[in-house]
Order: sequence, then C-alpha cells, then structure tokens
Amino acid sequence: MQNMADGAVYVEEDDETFDMNAYLAGATLKGDGDVLSGGTKYTDVGLLGPGDSLSLTFNIKANENASAGTHYLNLEVVGGSDMSDLNYKIPVKVDDREVRLIVDNLPGIVINEICEVSVDVVNPGSGDVTGVTVVPHGEGLSIKPEELFVGTVKAGDKATANFTLNTMDSHAGLKDVYFTTDYYNGDNKHTSISSNSGIDIVERPSLIFTNLEIIRQGERYSVSGDINNFGTTQAKNIIVSITGSDSVVPLQPYASYFVGTLEEDDFSTFELSARVESENVSSVPVLIEFRDTNNAYASVTDDIPLEESAISFSSEYSSSDTSEEMPVTYWGALSLC
Repeated sequence: MQNMADGAVYVEEDDETFDMNAYLAGATLKGDGDVLSGGTKYTDVGLLGPGDSLSLTFNIKANENASAGTHYLNLEVVGGSDMSDLNYKIPVKVDDREVRLIVDNLPGIVINEICEVSVDVVNPGSGDVTGVTVVPHGEGLSIKPEELFVGTVKAGDKATANFTLNTMDSHAGLKDVYFTTDYYNGDNKHTSISSNSGIDIVERPSLIFTNLEIIRQGERYSVSGDINNFGTTQAKNIIVSITGSDSVVPLQPYASYFVGTLEEDDFSTFELSARVESENVSSVPVLIEFRDTNNAYASVTDDIPLEESAISFSSEYSSSDTSEEMPVTYWGALSLC
C-alpha cells in the first residue's frame, strides 16, 4: 500500500489544516471458499506518511478440490481518523497442473547388462517448483542412484535425471519399474508418480565369447578367441583373467589379458593360459572385471569348458609331452548371472 500524497505532512487550505498522513487501523484478507487466507490479520498498523509505502503479507492456501483459474479475494483495509475504509479485490490464480515424469529410454526387453535410463521432470505449470528429487522403484533389479536431487525446475521447462539400470544379477521375467518425484510449489510439498513400465528380463549375458580355440599341450592349456559386447552400453577397462584354484594354475604371460574398452556391438581378441593339475577338471574358471559408464566396478565369473567330458590324460599326451598340441574349438557364451 502507498500513500499517494506528496509534499508536506500538513497542508493548509481555506484557513484549514489537513493532515496528509494515512492512519491504518487494520487489514484483513478474506478467502472465497476454494482459496483460504492463512488467518493473518493486521491491527493498529499505524501512520503512512506522504509518499510512503507499506507491504502487507498474507499466507493463502487453495483447497485440494479448488477449481483451476482466477479467484478474487477480498482485502479489507480499516482506516482511522478521517480515512475511509477500503475494499480491494485481489486476484489469485490456481494452477492444478502437476509435475510430470516422462521415462525417455527405458527398454522393454533387457538382458543381464548395465544400461542408462533418462527421466524427464516436466513442469507444465505457471510457477517454478523447487527442491525437486526423483526416486526410482523396482524389484529384482538395481537402479542407481537411489535418489537424485534435481533442484529447481522453471515454469514451462524440464530437467533430466539420469539413472543406471543394472540387471546383471536379475532372473528372467517381467519386472515393474516406476519413478516418483517430490517437489515444492510454494510452501507445500507435492508428489508425482510416473506410469508403471514393465521390463522383460532375458537371462542372457552382455559379454559373450566366440571363436574359442583351446590348445592342450600336456598339462598346459592355451585359450584364445573373441570377447564381444552384446549389451547396449560400453564396458570399460575390461580385464579377463584365469581364476586360480588347487587344480588350475594361471600361467604367464597370459594369466590375465587387458582388453580395454568395448563399445556396444564391439569385440576384441584375448588369450589366456593355465596349467591343469587334475584329471577331474573339465573347465577353467574365468574372471571378467570391467567398469560401467559411471566408472563403477563390476565383475563376473564363469567357466570355459576344456572338453565335453573330464580331461583324460593318455600316455601319448602325458604331462611331460610338449611336442604335440591338441586344438579344440568352441563357440560359447559367458553367463553373467
């Protein structure tokens, strides 16, 4: 409120002296039923001199079933002395449009892999929303981070929250995935929920071995072939290693093999060596270590079969005989379950 008079506080006219101060005895904002005042009421406000202004703050709240559109609240100002009472209509706009969550690239079918999921936080309303957080939900799989802070989303704008979906340890079947967001519109906290999306998980590895060639030379086995990225995102810093045991001893120089980064649909060769010291060993344990797109460490272990049955040593190919080799070629998949 502002006293629009200017000049001196007291003005003389026709032998009369006029006080240009405005005395405010009180002010009240009344709701219309759908939009309510917070109960703030000003009393004995005081004098408002010429050219002076005064801000009056009222808290208001719209009912949950308030109709969208413009509502007019009644501001009653009680004047003192020679000042008349005043009534003003204060427009208040109610916008019932909620923040929406749009899951941009959630796949319908995934294998045992790590992939990225983007969620758009859309604010269609006429005012900014603040303190926005997004939380993923889903059973039988892993989504990281468990909560992501977005901050402020401007009116008519959007922000994107990125998550990592990990199904490497998931079993086959349909899994429900959805996201929720908490945000503040003014002083009030609100929650929005995305629609449920079903993800069908197929138990198939994202890293597979092909063109395997296994060469036996006595107790020594050399394994070579291709490792392929069958997933939808890159795997970084891949290292393939023989896992040692009482019966299997990794041999240099190929106890481990550094593959590096494999983009999706990419492959690389590798070679491993081990000494097998038991006739009962039919496979060699292999450890694959790598980092996902967020540089998080991951590892899986499985076996590469040496022969269809247990290893059988003969006098022709004894552990001391290194003059001949027995190549055995396989096509295989490395299970990441």
